[in-house]
Amino acid sequence: MRFSEIQWDSPEERDLFMQEATELLASLEEGALMASPPLDALFRAAHTLKGSGGMVGLTDWVTAAHDLEDALDKVRQGARQFDEDLQKETLHTVDVLRAELAGAAPMSSGDETVVWELTWDKNAPMLGVRAYQAWQSVSAAFPGTQSDPPEAELSGWTGTTSRLRVPKSAEASKVRALLAEIDNLVSVDVVRGPEGASEDAKAVPAVSTSAPVTGSAPREGTIRIGAASLERILEGLGELLLDQGQLEHHFGGSADQATRSVLDHMRRRALDLQDLTLRARMLPLDTLFRQYPRAIHDMAKQLDKKIRLETQGGETELDRLVMDRLHEPLLHLLRNACDHGIESGEVRVAHGKPEMGTVRLAAYAAQGHVHVRVEDDGGGIEWDRLREKAVRQGWMSAEEALHASTDRLSELLFRPGVSTAEKVTDLSGRGVGLDVVKAFLDEIHGTITVESDLHKGTAFHLELPMTMAIMTALIVDAGPWTIGLPILTVERIDVAQQAGISTVLGQTAVPDDDAPIPVYSLAQLLDPTAAHEDTYLIRVKDGRTQAALAVDEVRGQQEVVVKPVATLASVTPWLSGVALLGDGRLALMIDVRRLVPSTRTDRERVHDDGILRAGSNQMELLVFQLSDGQRYGINVYKTREVLRAAEVTRVPEQHGWLYGFLRLRGQTVPVVSLHRALGLPEPGPDAVMLMTEFNQSVQAFPVDMVDRMVRVSWDRVEPLPPVLDTAVSGRRRFTGLIDHPELGPIQLIDFEQILEQVAPPEYPPVKADIHSPITGKTVWLADDSRVALNQVEKALHPLGLQVRTFADGEALWEAVEKAESLPALFVLDVEMPRLDGYTLTQRLKHEARTHEIPILLHTSLSGHWHADRAQQVEADAIVTKFDPAMLARTVAGLLLPVSAHHESVPALS
Repeated sequence: MRFSEIQWDSPEERDLFMQEATELLASLEEGALMASPPLDALFRAAHTLKGSGGMVGLTDWVTAAHDLEDALDKVRQGARQFDEDLQKETLHTVDVLRAELAGAAPMSSGDETVVWELTWDKNAPMLGVRAYQAWQSVSAAFPGTQSDPPEAELSGWTGTTSRLRVPKSAEASKVRALLAEIDNLVSVDVVRGPEGASEDAKAVPAVSTSAPVTGSAPREGTIRIGAASLERILEGLGELLLDQGQLEHHFGGSADQATRSVLDHMRRRALDLQDLTLRARMLPLDTLFRQYPRAIHDMAKQLDKKIRLETQGGETELDRLVMDRLHEPLLHLLRNACDHGIESGEVRVAHGKPEMGTVRLAAYAAQGHVHVRVEDDGGGIEWDRLREKAVRQGWMSAEEALHASTDRLSELLFRPGVSTAEKVTDLSGRGVGLDVVKAFLDEIHGTITVESDLHKGTAFHLELPMTMAIMTALIVDAGPWTIGLPILTVERIDVAQQAGISTVLGQTAVPDDDAPIPVYSLAQLLDPTAAHEDTYLIRVKDGRTQAALAVDEVRGQQEVVVKPVATLASVTPWLSGVALLGDGRLALMIDVRRLVPSTRTDRERVHDDGILRAGSNQMELLVFQLSDGQRYGINVYKTREVLRAAEVTRVPEQHGWLYGFLRLRGQTVPVVSLHRALGLPEPGPDAVMLMTEFNQSVQAFPVDMVDRMVRVSWDRVEPLPPVLDTAVSGRRRFTGLIDHPELGPIQLIDFEQILEQVAPPEYPPVKADIHSPITGKTVWLADDSRVALNQVEKALHPLGLQVRTFADGEALWEAVEKAESLPALFVLDVEMPRLDGYTLTQRLKHEARTHEIPILLHTSLSGHWHADRAQQVEADAIVTKFDPAMLARTVAGLLLPVSAHHESVPALS
């Protein structure tokens, strides 16, 4: 007997059998793909499938399940191994039984197609679009699929039943899985196929495919409800909240106590129901992740590669409306990882890698967003190949491509038709896929970033909104507009006149602990001609985007139902939707990351620019001139601001290079002369003050002119010849020279050497309270500052350590490649010519001989931003350069046998 021939006593009985069988088959498939299959759970699933099939008279079903049960029992008895053949047998049995459930088990016939009939929800809008999505999804997987009505006519189609003619080679389970992703689909029928199924074949309702592998747990009482119904409930609750807000606005302060109590109770109950409905729409990502192990397995077989999928964070919840559309983008990324990321077994072995490649799919929630990472340990992206293509296509000049950062290059990957693959395969390589991913993320106001190291692997990091329906927003007025800002992005609210607004590098800014924050008038961002008052400053932070937005009024916090405005997405990418407020006004809901960066020039985007991420070996350089007309440079992260005019108080009998001091926002700042230190004429009357921060203190350096900011790579820094790099006192004045293609030579001044001579820092003695466990161990120290090398050695001397010093990161790396014995610890400066500390850390952590050796980064650049970068490259700790006591304590902690070498990077002190 076939499944389609069973006479059921009731539809409920049939649905129950379908649900249980689907869950058991999903358990079998998932368990068979595990590295260590759970034999007992697999055996129980096969046994239950056999028993259920026997009770309803499915003889072929019982035979298939019984054969699998016998094979698994032999493994349990030790008479057989769970090898590749048994895995293949298990997956084949799953496919056969699923096909039986679908009523489309393969039989001999001359018919070349299977006709699938799709029944749609008659109350749903845009059914023609849904039918087109169904054809597009199935056709992409099984070329040759035809639609009835034809796909060209679906845009105006308004019917409720459509058909797909699918090639008979298509697996029914895969077709059904693809159709299950389409909204508003009520049922799916196989009405005609190679086996001659009857026109009145029973419809198979969609059922869940996720089930635990390790056993069966009691099921809670559940009711299946469609996403569209939940959406209507949520809209109704939103309207109820709107009505409540209108009542409050109408009554104002005139409502009596009883009316006020009823209004408050209405609001609380509506919010509670809204929260419950939202939670009902949230699904664990595991329901999506469970589909991919089989897909990776099949891709690996097709590509003749060994690939395993590791998943993490499947319990992370995401709005179903977002998840329903996430499947295709993730499948694109996984397909590219298998096809072009993971190398062949021979290539991997030749590079010292295991033959089995690994693809990782991980998720976690943070600050109202869901983060999904797709990583592989494959060959990585060949950036030089992408540079060549950028020049050929005219996207960049040869000079731009040569110096383009990997972040800028990665943006090219999302252009339609871009591919670095050497050949086109059935899976990928046609340049189709990443542009689809980017379009999806743009539509839902998500982001994607790319990280890749040649021969190490590639990671795509997606950041998604947790929900698209309800938002807690801060409502503000800016010019003629009412604006909603996501409350999770708001850090604080200041009165503009009391915020200490100043000018930093030509940009209006307010002071902050780490670095000045740029200030923008929200009204002017939307329309430069709009009238505005800018009474308050709203400090916002969303990812790496941080700014202070000036607004006219702050109306308060409010729960709003966000309605997307798809027709405006192309012209206003910063608009995530609109919301109707209780007083009848429409509020524009702002995507901070798309509004603020899109209105800034390259000069203004220093603190958000992705090229400065860890391991990029690049820096942003502020170029200035002194009285000799030559160009000098300083890392912009050591620069606090530029003052156009400042009154300096002279101090007698001080060091010859010290002018005096100035007062800045209640702080006394020493003014140091670069001109005197370098033997140059005094600056002219139009000199400006370059405010810097070294070693947790602020200094001012008069310079004749601030030129511009340029982006440079550390490996282009050349050391000055010793004869040019030493003053009369024998002290070095420069860390190196950059020959910029546009500006010419730029000399990098050793500010720390100069400051050390003006005011030698006092270092408290380090107590040698740590004895035998670390005495005599070797530490390798790399720093281009002689002052720092000397002081770090002094700090570590009481610990009884042997310190070997290197002039820069490249010198240390060369020593690592040649050395037979390696140190117990690396101590690295962040900023060094040729090879900076972040990039060197990344190399050491990915090198087999050194990846277990702890690495301590030390820097005079304050701020948690650098601690975040240290975490990205897996540094074990980061401390402020001139805090010898903390340096010694941290070194001791990393070297002690009981220390944990992979704890979180501590914040800067």
